[in-house]
Amino acid sequence: MNKKWLFFISLIFILASAAFWVIKEPEFVSSKTVKITSRKFFSMKKITAQLKSSIKNISFSDAKTTSPMVSQTAFTKKINAIVGQSKADVYVLDTKTGQKLTYSNGGHHFWLASSIKASILTQLVKADGPLTGTNNDLATNMIEISDNQSAIELFEEINGFSGIESLWAKLNMTQTHANYNGFGLSTSTAADQIKLLKYILKMPTADRSYILNLMANITTAQRFGIGAMKNPAFKNGWLNADDGSWYVNSIGYSDHERYLVAILTQNNSGQDSGQQLVSQIASSIIAK
Repeated sequence: MNKKWLFFISLIFILASAAFWVIKEPEFVSSKTVKITSRKFFSMKKITAQLKSSIKNISFSDAKTTSPMVSQTAFTKKINAIVGQSKADVYVLDTKTGQKLTYSNGGHHFWLASSIKASILTQLVKADGPLTGTNNDLATNMIEISDNQSAIELFEEINGFSGIESLWAKLNMTQTHANYNGFGLSTSTAADQIKLLKYILKMPTADRSYILNLMANITTAQRFGIGAMKNPAFKNGWLNADDGSWYVNSIGYSDHERYLVAILTQNNSGQDSGQQLVSQIASSIIAK
């Protein structure tokens, strides 16, 4: 048992015993007894002060909270068993306990594909607040059905690469790099995407709620990866390379934003196999 709790219980017992003993003293006593009783009351005050101080210093964090997430060892073993020829970069954070899970098997320069649309939306809302009118319609299409033309128009609204790079610089996303041949070819890491997800949660309430509402209403056909988790808000991405391999990603939140998750993969043999992999990784996070 935690030492602070043992001390806490002991003080309660001492205080209760002292209170019982003093209550038994006669109301009218000799002057000699009064002096003794006064000392007893003084002692009780001292005990009470110690008790209050102990209660104040006791934090519920002293009692270790166990995360529902699997252990790092179990997580690594699970992904190693399913990753095959694919490369994966994964970062998971339990915001309630602080537990983290990470995985990387050597991949690099992970294309963001449509996952970059979360950055575009964040920069736009950061500047203008919750969107209305045409921009709201474009943002809804960009996030909920991953419409590329809507993304292009909103990308221009944030001044293109200068706008999105300013966001990444602000968030110290030093491993996220723009590709001027196409914003979907921009590269990042799972750790950098977690920085973006953390920032969204710190935005003003109206801004945060607007973004999360769109990310929570992804069309059914695109609800793989984090989309298969409990109460998700997310943005997936998928893009094929010239060699026929696929980049498939899933970034976002689950369980009412308790878990921040970033899963980036590359060298998948097909779109379906890539989507299946990120879904299997997402389903491996919480202990069954």
